[in-house]
Amino acid sequence: MKQFFIRNKPALRDVSIISGVFILASVLLYGYYAFFTAEGMTTVFRNWDGPGYLVVAKTFYDVEHISRINPFLFLAPSHYAFQFPFYPVFIRLFSFIGYANSMIFVSNLFALLFSITLYFLVKTVNPKANALMVAILSIFYTPRWFIVSHVGSTEPQVLFFVALFMLFFLQKKFFLSALFAALSQLTKPQGIVFFIGIAVYYGIQLVTRKKSIPTIIREFSPYLLIPVALIAVFTLYYFRFGNFFIFLENEAFPTMQLPPLKVLVSNEIYYKLMEIFSGWMELIVFNYILYFIPILILFEKKFFFFGIVALMYFIPVLTFVQTDMARFILPIMPFIFVGSADILSQKSVYRGLLLCIPMVFLFAVGYINHNIAPFPFQ
Repeated sequence: MKQFFIRNKPALRDVSIISGVFILASVLLYGYYAFFTAEGMTTVFRNWDGPGYLVVAKTFYDVEHISRINPFLFLAPSHYAFQFPFYPVFIRLFSFIGYANSMIFVSNLFALLFSITLYFLVKTVNPKANALMVAILSIFYTPRWFIVSHVGSTEPQVLFFVALFMLFFLQKKFFLSALFAALSQLTKPQGIVFFIGIAVYYGIQLVTRKKSIPTIIREFSPYLLIPVALIAVFTLYYFRFGNFFIFLENEAFPTMQLPPLKVLVSNEIYYKLMEIFSGWMELIVFNYILYFIPILILFEKKFFFFGIVALMYFIPVLTFVQTDMARFILPIMPFIFVGSADILSQKSVYRGLLLCIPMVFLFAVGYINHNIAPFPFQ
């Protein structure tokens, strides 16, 4: 045991630093709301999509129960099929501290676990990079991530599972890699897109004969857990809503539209007219660039599996027509940090980003203050 701690002392020290920075950031953000605002933490609890996940955590898709407690009369019970079950399960698991408190605790727990896992992922992929600094920066960046990791959202859980999926793939532990990819599917609908990327990668391996057919079958077959997980969710919906395909039949926001990049010339979002010079359009361009360049770096460094999976997720995002692009693209953020590790390890870069953290906090407060559900629900 003593040799274990001696051998792993640097990693244990770094994990302690990451945890300390994360806890300090959370205390500062929540301390502002708890002690310096009239509403207290209620504003944080009411941030979308947290209240929806609280409804699912309390009802687990029971239609009659939803109808009794649903605080949003403009949402039919079937709307909650958009909230996949794994995050609400964890909210319910810790509900002894109160459902709203549990929601925030679960988000923070998985966000911290993601940064710690990213640390080990970067050390595995790129030993020369400053894994500690990359992990610390992952607490605050992107700014939209800092927000969703501190309110009710599935992204912290998804990013943790995706990082583990990547780490175990590198270690050639394909079943564990597939298991965590499947857990991401139980958490968020977009998990199936990762399966498409994995299938494309192994399809290329088959066509180019880079690997033998038995090897491809052995490595790829565990990832069938991903569509199995999706079928399991739809089966749950069949027993709860009476409709296996209710998720696909729900009337969603007009998110995916052709041609790609239509969002940049659209003057209507969610059936509402938008000013052509709205500033958020430029932010969407910067988000595309921010994510696309690290994907190209993954290919340049011959991390073809990571590059293909990330690219297969990135391409459909180009067809999204909605304002919160910075959030919808978050599931591939672990790939982006891996691709950007060398850049983020440069002193001028990480020092500059550290100095910009106050801007992240101010942006978070401003966004959280305005992104609230119309009715309180705890």
